[in-house]
Amino acid sequence: MAYEPSEELKNEMLLLQRKVVDDGHAVLVVFEGRNERVQEIVINEFMNLIDPRIVTYSHFTAEGMRDAREIFKTMSHEPAKGKIAVYDRSWYSWIDPSRSDHSDLFALIEELERYFADNGVILIKFFLDSDEKGKGIPEGWMAGANGTFLSDDHKYEIWGNKTSAKILSSTASPYAPWDVVKVGDVLKAGETVLRTFMDRVEGRIKSGYPAPKETVAPLYDNPRENLDLTLKASKYKSELMKLSKELNRLQAKLASSKYSLVILFEGWDAAGKGGSIKRVTRPLNPRGYYVNPVAAPTREEGLHTYLWRFATKMPKAGHISIYDRSWYGRMMVEPIENFCTEEEYGRSAREIRTFEKVMANSGCIVLKFWMEISPEEQLRRFNARAKDPAKQYKITDEDWRNREKWDVYEEYIDRMLAATNTPFAPWIAVESEDKKYGRLKVLKTIVDALSKKLD
Repeated sequence: MAYEPSEELKNEMLLLQRKVVDDGHAVLVVFEGRNERVQEIVINEFMNLIDPRIVTYSHFTAEGMRDAREIFKTMSHEPAKGKIAVYDRSWYSWIDPSRSDHSDLFALIEELERYFADNGVILIKFFLDSDEKGKGIPEGWMAGANGTFLSDDHKYEIWGNKTSAKILSSTASPYAPWDVVKVGDVLKAGETVLRTFMDRVEGRIKSGYPAPKETVAPLYDNPRENLDLTLKASKYKSELMKLSKELNRLQAKLASSKYSLVILFEGWDAAGKGGSIKRVTRPLNPRGYYVNPVAAPTREEGLHTYLWRFATKMPKAGHISIYDRSWYGRMMVEPIENFCTEEEYGRSAREIRTFEKVMANSGCIVLKFWMEISPEEQLRRFNARAKDPAKQYKITDEDWRNREKWDVYEEYIDRMLAATNTPFAPWIAVESEDKKYGRLKVLKTIVDALSKKLD
C-alpha cells in the first residue's frame, strides 16, 4: 500500500509548488543512501506528490561518471526556474571507495554545490539511512528488476558505515546541508522526506541565500604580459601542412582514448579567431568535432544558471569541442555592459575555475587561447572589412562601440586572465598581429598538448 498523506499536507504541497512555478524558483533535490530499493520507493512516493509538468528525474551511476559528458549531466540536468529536479544519486558517485583521501574531491563538490546555491538554486540533500538489506520495505512492494535498466546493480560502497559519516560531515555546508532520514518503515520515511522538503523550500524562499561578496583577484601569471607583436611567420605553408598532418594523426589517437579536448577562443574583435578555427578544423574528421559559436543566451538558457548552456555541450571521450567565444563572457562583456550584477561578476572567476577543474578531472584537455592584436591593427582590419563587400557582414556597430571601450575591456581582460590561468586549464596568449604566425602558434600548441597526453 502506498503512503497517503493527509489532505492538509497535500494542499500545502500544492500551494508550495505553485509558488515555485509562479515566482520562478529552481529546486534541486538530491537523494543518496545505502539501499537502492529503499531509494527507489522513497523517490517514487515523493515524485507522485509533485505535478509531473514541473518535475524531472535523473539517475546517475558510478560507472557513468568516467566520461566528461556524463559527469556534466549533473549540471546539464539542473532545474530551470519554476521547476523541480530530482537526482537519484549525484556527484557523490564520483567518490572512489578504494581511496582513503578524498579531500580534493570534497572541496570540488563543495564548490559545485556552492555554485548552485549562489546562482539561485534551492539545493536539498537527503541521505536515506537504512539497513543495507532494505529492512522496512513492505513485502512484495515494487519488486526489483535485476539485470534491467530499472535496477541499479552497483553497490554503493561509499555509503558503508565506515565512510558515510565522513562524507556527510565533510560535505555539509550552510548552502547545502544534509538531511539524514532514518528509515525504519520505508513509507513513513516518505512522509519525513516530504515534510523536510517543504520546510527547506519555504525557509529558503523566506530567508533567501545572501551570497557573500567577492572580488576577482589575480592568482596566476598574466600571459598577455611581454608579448611580442612583431613576430612573423616563416615557412608558413610547409609548417601549416606539417602541423595539420600531425593534428589529423593525433585526432585518430584521441578517438580511441579516454580523453576529450576542449578548445576555446577569446580575443579582441578581428583578432583572427575565426581564421584560426578554420585552420584547426580543416585537417579534422568532422565526425569527431563540433564548433560552438557563442552568442547571447536564448530564453531557455536564461532560465538556468549561466554555465548550464556550456555543460550541455561537453564532448564525450575521444571528441573535440571548439568554442568561438565562451563562458568568459561573464568576465568581460557582461560586467561592462551591465548584463550581470557586481556579485555575479565578483564570484565568476572562482566558479569558472571550479567548472574547468571538473572538466580536467573528467579527462578533458582544456586549452584557452587569447588572440592579441594592437588597437592600430584592429582599426586597419575594421576599415578593410568595411570596404570589402564580401566581408562587410563581419563588422557591426557594436564592434565600433566596443573599440571605443578598449581601455575598459583591457582592464577586465587582464583581471580575467590573471584569475583563471590555472595549470589544469591554461591560457595561451597568441600574438596575432601577423595572422599566419597566430594560426601556426595555435596549431602547434594543440599538437603539443595532444602529443604530451597521447604519444
